[in-house]
Amino acid sequence: MKYLKISILIFASLTWSATYVSCGKNDKNEHTEHQHDHDEDHDHDHDGHSEAEHSDHDDEEGHEGHDHDGLIELKPETAKKFGVKTERISPTAFTEVTSVSGRIESKASDEGVATATRSGILTLSPDINTGVRVSAGTSIGSISASNVQGGDPSVQAIAARNAAKRELDRLKPLHDDGIVSTEEYNNALRAYEEAEASVRLLKQGSVSVNSPKAGVITQIFAKTGEYVEIGQRIAAVSGNTSLTLRADVPEKYITRLSGVTDANFRAASSEETYNVKELGGKIISNPGATLAENGYIPLYFTFTNNGAISPGAFAEVYLISNSRHNVISVPKEAIVEISGNKCVYTTHGEGHYMKHLVTTGATDGKRVEILSGLEPDEEVVVTGAQVIRMAETSATAVPGHTHNH
Repeated sequence: MKYLKISILIFASLTWSATYVSCGKNDKNEHTEHQHDHDEDHDHDHDGHSEAEHSDHDDEEGHEGHDHDGLIELKPETAKKFGVKTERISPTAFTEVTSVSGRIESKASDEGVATATRSGILTLSPDINTGVRVSAGTSIGSISASNVQGGDPSVQAIAARNAAKRELDRLKPLHDDGIVSTEEYNNALRAYEEAEASVRLLKQGSVSVNSPKAGVITQIFAKTGEYVEIGQRIAAVSGNTSLTLRADVPEKYITRLSGVTDANFRAASSEETYNVKELGGKIISNPGATLAENGYIPLYFTFTNNGAISPGAFAEVYLISNSRHNVISVPKEAIVEISGNKCVYTTHGEGHYMKHLVTTGATDGKRVEILSGLEPDEEVVVTGAQVIRMAETSATAVPGHTHNH
């Protein structure tokens, strides 16, 4: 039984040593041997180990994770490999923002509509769809009068032309004799010319529907096989070079509108946040003169598309107005949420990091105000915070053990 107890003690000690790395300070007044009580939760006193023994163990395991004094260890080469970057923070001016919903729209002057030049059956060209870029004059589809239900419209057009010609022939001598007014004769002449033009058009067989300008097809109004009338809309094309951002501001924020000068926005389908002024844009509506619609006040900005923004998308809009000074803020990517708490990581010497619980305030869509938890001049992990989080959780405690250092 004596040897069995000794074996159990050695096995438990080795198991703990393979999982944890500790760097405790020596205390001359404490015992220099491990004391184990296996009737409770295996309390261990490890001050008997020398720093050299701990250092040897660290070298053998190559462990990255928890270090002493609450630090998180991650080798510099590993941090570089996974793109960990830091930023030294200091109090700066921070802009007040109001977060609202909005929509990205094409400017009316930058849009064109392709219409049917005759009545008939529409056939859209291959690969024509919303989002497709086209050049001016590109064929969007064709319209044919063949196989139209109710008969070939060219037959009807010829009959209408012939009837108009007979009426014109009847009125001409009467007009020459002054019996029929010039207005009545001119109306008959116009009816005949329009009927003749319809016949000429129908005799062409099928006609092409072309894009009115270069740009992106944003809407298609008719389908292949559908009967369309002359003048009917077939597709909308946006030049997509200049876009409008509409921000729908709740009436309760009306007092904030007078100071709005700029906006950040993020399309619902994107993770990228853009700034209106950085895209060469500006506010184009007068907040004080805009009327509310269904409890919302529309606010408009115009900007130049950088090629990555599509019209028609809904967006999160951050209206920028007054600035406050001496505010600590971090990029939103620096914040990690852990069990409902918001945290950031700071550097503490080469290869070491520390977690901070922080209280956040306003955001401008790119940066987040830090109300508490950070001090000026601390170096914060702004890219790769999740990598540090993984290093923090890589060392897992063995259940049922407590450690006294």
